[in-house]
Amino acid sequence: MKNFFKTLLMYDKIYPMLSKTSFYKLFKKFYGQAAATFHSNPANDFFVIGVTWTNGKTTTVNVLHYLLNKHVGKTFTVSTAYIKIWDEEIFNESKMSSLDQFKLQELFVRAKDEWCQIAIIETTSHGLDQYRFEWIGFDMAVLTNITNDHLEYHGSFDAYVKAKKQLFDWVARSQQTSYAVLNKDDPTWRKRSESYNFDNLLTFWLSSNASMTAQSILEERDQTTCEVSYLGEIYQLKTTLLWRYNIANILTALSAAVLMWVDAKEAVASVAEVWWVLWRMDSLDHEGTRYYIDYAHTEDALDKTLHYLNAIKWDGRLIVLSWCMWDGRDKAKRPRMWALLDKYSDIVVLADEDPGDENRLTILDDVASGITLKKHGKWLFVLPERHHAIQFITDIAEKWDTVFLAGKWHEEVMLTARWRRDWSDRRELETILGIWTTE
Repeated sequence: MKNFFKTLLMYDKIYPMLSKTSFYKLFKKFYGQAAATFHSNPANDFFVIGVTWTNGKTTTVNVLHYLLNKHVGKTFTVSTAYIKIWDEEIFNESKMSSLDQFKLQELFVRAKDEWCQIAIIETTSHGLDQYRFEWIGFDMAVLTNITNDHLEYHGSFDAYVKAKKQLFDWVARSQQTSYAVLNKDDPTWRKRSESYNFDNLLTFWLSSNASMTAQSILEERDQTTCEVSYLGEIYQLKTTLLWRYNIANILTALSAAVLMWVDAKEAVASVAEVWWVLWRMDSLDHEGTRYYIDYAHTEDALDKTLHYLNAIKWDGRLIVLSWCMWDGRDKAKRPRMWALLDKYSDIVVLADEDPGDENRLTILDDVASGITLKKHGKWLFVLPERHHAIQFITDIAEKWDTVFLAGKWHEEVMLTARWRRDWSDRRELETILGIWTTE
């Protein structure tokens, strides 16, 4: 009974109906304060870095974790994929980037017991809006981009931006020395950042007047390279994290690391040692076909991913297993996804991702109706059961084809109307192909 009432009060799907009420806001604040007080405010003993944006948080926090763990000191990280306490990895089974307040405080206590003094926390717009970081004093705010997402929750793009802006407000108003990392080329935040006065601010990306810039970016099938410019020096960067967008994520992590007193040359060299981020453009080869697995759950992420895969597919076809979540997850963005699938892919296979409480066939019919350039049964296939969809793709894939499985990424479950079903795209693909590479 206790767990039932806790679930009822904290369940995000009913939150939009209650978000306007003063009672619910007071409850969420009290819950966060109670969690911090109960655990004696362990976050006070950490230098806390909050990372927020639309795409790429997980890649950035994991690269940053590696850099700080190696060059500064023991670091504690909470991300969508997993939790890291120094060199220990704990898989995040919650399907939530921003954890329940009591769970987060418990992890701070555990990290403190392991002598960690730095914390890197993914701070989502949902988490910021729901006081999940109450009584956590952030020292650094990091943001690389902001695009349309979660409008079904926030109601408008301005409200979405306002939620993320809270992190920067907290840091700017802090009584401690304030640190911030911002994308110089992001139009949404460029105009808003001018109103802030941080003690230490580092900007990055392509603008010539940014503090740290990337030039001569070369995307290859197995690696990405570029030149990093910082304080008049040029450093050669090489990474196995694929595609141009990951250079932005890496620059974000490098900028934060430099603000944390890591030598720029050493930090850039260390990036080459970060050879894999869980399920971010994860890939495997089988009989001449290359398979990629990634989240790509927003229009911007899907656009960049498909653009990259289309560019490196050589003479083969690009076969995409696409997805769409239930009605509660921003149904308005589905048509924009359709256009991208039509534009970049050669063959599209539609299957369940997280149907939730919406009829699975309604979702798939909705998506299929918007893909107008591909003939059903020839370039477009609808196979609701994801296992059958992956099996079908492996059957039709030929040598030199590129296959992209989108939507499930690191996740180990599929949400349906009745239950949380055990599911892993990587595990399913390996089983069907008869190979086993997952640790």
